[in-house]
Amino acid sequence: MEPARVTLEDLSPVRKRIQVEISATDVQAELERAFTLVGRQARLPGFRPGRVPRPVLERNFGEQVRREVLGRLVEESFRQAIETHRLEPLGTPDIDADPLTPGQSLRYSATVDIRPVIEIGNLAGLELPRPSTTVGDDAVEAALERLRDSAAQLRPITDRTIIEAGDMVTVDLTSRLEGAEPVHREGVLVEAGGGSFPLALERQLIGQHRAATLTLRVPYPREYPNAGLAGKTAEFDVVIRELRAKEVPPLDDDFARDHGRCQTLAELRARLRTDLEREAEARAADAVHQGLLEQMIARHPFDVPPTLVERRVEALLGTLGVRLPEGTDRERALAELRTELRPRAEHQVRAELLLDAVASHLGLTIDEKEVEAEIDAMAARDGQRGERLRALYHRPEAHAALHAKLARDRALARLVAEASGGARTVPA
Repeated sequence: MEPARVTLEDLSPVRKRIQVEISATDVQAELERAFTLVGRQARLPGFRPGRVPRPVLERNFGEQVRREVLGRLVEESFRQAIETHRLEPLGTPDIDADPLTPGQSLRYSATVDIRPVIEIGNLAGLELPRPSTTVGDDAVEAALERLRDSAAQLRPITDRTIIEAGDMVTVDLTSRLEGAEPVHREGVLVEAGGGSFPLALERQLIGQHRAATLTLRVPYPREYPNAGLAGKTAEFDVVIRELRAKEVPPLDDDFARDHGRCQTLAELRARLRTDLEREAEARAADAVHQGLLEQMIARHPFDVPPTLVERRVEALLGTLGVRLPEGTDRERALAELRTELRPRAEHQVRAELLLDAVASHLGLTIDEKEVEAEIDAMAARDGQRGERLRALYHRPEAHAALHAKLARDRALARLVAEASGGARTVPA
């Protein structure tokens, strides 16, 4: 089989169209080989094995044979084309092929995304502002109050019927959202003015009375965590069933022992401060990394392959655990979510590609022992599920992804270490 005629067209720096033509002679030869093999194996009534006439084979197996030959010719010629032109395709190519016709050449095009070429420039002068990690007494007391609140007991309110801020209110709700069927829930517990439910609904409960029936409109902010509700306005039919008061335990050594795993209240405060400082350090490190990446991205513009962006959109969608209201037009809602997630997905992919390029530029590598050590560490942290995690990361795809992550982490750490002036502290 002679080499196919290949023409490469640049659609963008990260998208190529490969035009391929396979000669009529090679197409016919491949068809003949395929029909010869089918003829040896075919078992048809009235014919001896290996003696089925070609027209009968064509009639019974022609479509299947032509489909299989087309697939083999495209697969082999595409592989040769990307090797010849030293392309690194991402994902499955989009193939547009003419029908396979005996005696004629085969023409097809393959559109494919490729990894961008990123030239790392000057790395000097990177600014690394670092948020303060100081934890004040007010933050410790707020954490203590949250812990105290989680241990609260509820008692029925019998001496009044009017709702006050802080009351725990049991309600039956019927919610209506544009484009969705109503959803009814009973026995929902809401803290009036507490901030853990849509705020507009909580505020509107204050001043109402037990047994009241209300219709309330609640606008959800655009940044609301449930993307299916963000930016929309819901209408709630509310029936107020019960009022209860929240009683919190006193802050003393008994509270520390019962709810804080500490012997004294002072010890509990010290532990909470340590926890908050650890969280502040993690946030500060993340802020340093993100600030550094933003500067690197600004210095190194490049096109991002759409295939990688779409993969990341689907991955993000899978991690959100989105619960769409009943009756929602699912396809339309998911399409809107994908549109909202696409900028975040593109930014993540851009940062990873840039760190890959930095690792290559600096000659940073990760050997197999380091990957295995990381798998062992994760398995140890995961306790009883460690063996399942270990099996997961020994799959080729997961193993490669972990290897890439470790290389990116090393590249980012190197950039932080070498940044001019190091990290300077700024107010939180």
